[in-house]
Amino acid sequence: MQLSQLRYFLAVCEHRTVSAAAMHLHISQPSVSLAIRDLEREFGIPLFRRGHHGMTLTPEGETLRTLSRDLIERAGEAESIMHEFGRARKVLRLGVPPMIGSMLLPTIYRDFLPAHPLLQLEITEAGRETLTGKLQENYLDMVILPHNRPLDAAFSSQTLSRLEIVCATHKNHPLSQKSVVTPRDFSDFPIVLFEDGFFQTAEIKSWFHTADITPQILLQTGQLSTVISMLSHNIAAGFMFRELIREHAALVPIPLRSPFYTDVSLVWKKDAHIFSGMHSFRDYIGARNPFSR
Repeated sequence: MQLSQLRYFLAVCEHRTVSAAAMHLHISQPSVSLAIRDLEREFGIPLFRRGHHGMTLTPEGETLRTLSRDLIERAGEAESIMHEFGRARKVLRLGVPPMIGSMLLPTIYRDFLPAHPLLQLEITEAGRETLTGKLQENYLDMVILPHNRPLDAAFSSQTLSRLEIVCATHKNHPLSQKSVVTPRDFSDFPIVLFEDGFFQTAEIKSWFHTADITPQILLQTGQLSTVISMLSHNIAAGFMFRELIREHAALVPIPLRSPFYTDVSLVWKKDAHIFSGMHSFRDYIGARNPFSR
């Protein structure tokens, strides 16, 4: 039994067909099929039931899936730790959502990295769901997340700030004269949102759903620059951190009638090996509020 075989096995568990698993892994279908066949021959048991609607696990396959997840996770952790020993771990893999990144990264590159010239920074910008998944799977060391509920018990965290999400419009938009907005105010106006999987998108859609309003979603995107461009050209309204809107003279912030605040925290796995670069970054970001303007 090899780790690569277990990775292929887990991919088939998730995608339910060899072809889908191979596409996800970016390898050939025969390689995946051979790995599954070799595992079944080695153990002398079938791991899957094959049917017209895909592959489902046998009870023995369910057991192997549970054990494989732990083995793969531990192998990734061991690999990370040993690489650190070999190269004094000079790379910090940090995940940030786009709005938070636009507020935080300039200070990191201006202040933090010059003070730690041997440390390299690898940035991943994505939504909350993607970032927490990559953190859980050891592809990231730390992430900075917005949240208004307790985080998963598998994570440790350090609260950095509390930010308000408001409606953002062009100063000539009809909504710009309002002191507060409600979901019903958007009945006649299109909006632009971040993609599903972003924290604020789920919260804003819930805000509309609770009011029994179906918003006119003109566009969903993962790019902050696209959102700002749509707002700046007065094509749609949107939702952003109040602190970020201050940087754009053409935009105005309008609070929601029920104010929407979110905590922002630095997050890492509770059982992760904390290397020196993580310690340095945690100390730096804890000693100042990088979201202050």
